Amino acid sequence: MFSSKLTLRTRRYKLSTQPKLPYQRKLYRAFLSHAHADKNFVDQLYRWLSIAAEIPIWYDAFNLSTSATISTELANAIAQCQNMIIVLSKASIRSGWVEEEYNAAIGHRAKYKRYRIIPVRIEDCEIPGFLEQTKWIDMPDKKIDMRTVFDLITGLYYDDKALILENVWDIYISRSWRPTESSIPDYVCRRLDKDGFRLIGDAEDQLKYDSEKVRDIIRSCGGLVAILPDRGQGTTSKYMLEEIAFAQAEGLHCLVVAEPNVNLPDTSGQYVVRMKTDDIEKGEIDTILQQAVEVLAENWHRPSQPHYVFLATNLASEEEQRNLTIKQAIQHITAMPCITGDKITESHIREAITEQIRRAFMVIDDISENNINSCIEAGIAIGAKRPLNLIARVPRGKVPFMLSNYQVNTYTSDIDILCTVHRITFPFRRRVLNSELPR
Repeated sequence: MFSSKLTLRTRRYKLSTQPKLPYQRKLYRAFLSHAHADKNFVDQLYRWLSIAAEIPIWYDAFNLSTSATISTELANAIAQCQNMIIVLSKASIRSGWVEEEYNAAIGHRAKYKRYRIIPVRIEDCEIPGFLEQTKWIDMPDKKIDMRTVFDLITGLYYDDKALILENVWDIYISRSWRPTESSIPDYVCRRLDKDGFRLIGDAEDQLKYDSEKVRDIIRSCGGLVAILPDRGQGTTSKYMLEEIAFAQAEGLHCLVVAEPNVNLPDTSGQYVVRMKTDDIEKGEIDTILQQAVEVLAENWHRPSQPHYVFLATNLASEEEQRNLTIKQAIQHITAMPCITGDKITESHIREAITEQIRRAFMVIDDISENNINSCIEAGIAIGAKRPLNLIARVPRGKVPFMLSNYQVNTYTSDIDILCTVHRITFPFRRRVLNSELPR
């Protein structure tokens, strides 16, 4: 991280003085660990990640003040990050900071299922023993290409790369995130995770409760599970009760897990399980909850309005690998399926593409060189009032008149397009709770 001349280098990291943050509330997507000798390359990597892709990165050159106490501030910084990127070189391995910062991150990886440690090897150097079991990214001679960019971006998100998103069983989870009320929700969610459901929730950083947005997320799921806490005198969260009502209005099966004294206004159409924290410790609720989950699985159905991204782009055969990389990046960033027109197999292909665009959660449309099909698909998205994001390679040329009111996000290369895609899609990332559950 710093020059080996610093006498503090050999000190063990002090414990973080920051209050412990839930994983989803950590301020930075990654901590950037490096040696001072590699600063020129790391500056470039930071600018690419933080500015071009708009990924929040903690980097000492920008975030560490001159008067900071290194051992304390770095521990605090690591505690505020969701992942760690370790730049491996002969200099960084020799300095010892890599191992120091790796050791400081191990505790976070043990606690949080989706905490990643991502080694990036920028020259021919031996992988340290403590990283031999960790997959690393090779950037020989410090050169970046589309594949290494893809590996780095997708490495920052906890997703099963073998998962076929079109086949997942999404259920909406309505629960409390208060530490004093987490025992029962965590227990129920672990059971659902074990049984193969993907657990979907509202984004954690909302300034206020948006009922229309929540209703839209619920429509995109095939069932709902609500875990209702007892907040005194039979009361519980009014928002959770509202979410149950939303799900029932959509015809979704509802599993309601409530503490014994919670008053439920209407239990018709719901499968209700009563449980308290002591039941978990005594093991008296396992069979009852398992039966409830089996009923949920039997009544789960494909959502009426699934969330997916439609990617409109040049589908020429020579662009196939490039398009596949972009599609996979979108899926890992958003946790939603990404559909392209060449993968639609219905006999009436034009009508099928139109319908897919009309129902899409959002559309990303590459209008480079005013590709005629992409421009037509943009027009369909506008007519259907779907969120439309235009992208184009520079020089982009004159935008067609009917699209001239829309901002065009430009890119200069295949590497740059992944940064552009990240900027566009990250705010719409689907919150998947499975990876947030405590181990």
